[in-house]
Amino acid sequence: MAEAEAVAAPALAAGMTADERHWLLRRLHSLSGIIPIGGFLFFHFFENAYVLKGGAMWWKETEFTRNLPFQIAVEAFVLWIPILYHAIYGLVITATARPNDYPYERNYQYTLQRITGILAFLFIGFHVLSTRGVYYATGVEADYLRMHNFMMNPLILTAYVVGTLACVYHLTNGIFTFTITWGIAVGPKAQTLVNRACIALFIIMALVGVSILVAFRVPA
Repeated sequence: MAEAEAVAAPALAAGMTADERHWLLRRLHSLSGIIPIGGFLFFHFFENAYVLKGGAMWWKETEFTRNLPFQIAVEAFVLWIPILYHAIYGLVITATARPNDYPYERNYQYTLQRITGILAFLFIGFHVLSTRGVYYATGVEADYLRMHNFMMNPLILTAYVVGTLACVYHLTNGIFTFTITWGIAVGPKAQTLVNRACIALFIIMALVGVSILVAFRVPA
């Protein structure tokens, strides 16, 4: 019986139509934006918010993530692979998008979702290469002084502010679209309520994110 099921599974996958594959891949794309990518962004904000209590407190409280066992493997499976899939399939969705009948507000949000997705991907690449990438290549940690020097550079600070806001918008609006894609928010009233809640979440996270960046400008 188990053998028959094992044979049937590949046959079923091979027999999927293009629309069925797109349906499945789109839902995996939606899910990956929440778990694990969105979950990590919430954790990353929480962890870095310790900088509001000073550089020494931030360095102490972020020690856990700097000393994870099998760190490269954990980062690859929890972040890099999901982010690459989410980004690549997001570009596929953007390239194959068709005209829709959304209200004007939703069309603006849809367009911003595509733009912020590209900005977020570029920013994450820059952020990872300039912090974790440098660490893996040279052994030099992105300590408080290094982050302070980053934030004192107007161009880098601007890139971090724009990138952070892009990540936050992409996540919070993505939560809204996730509830529609997965049939959680059904009907115009429920979708409007969820949309407003996600806008409020964006404002809160944006304020927290910018506050964190500004806090890194305080001399060590």
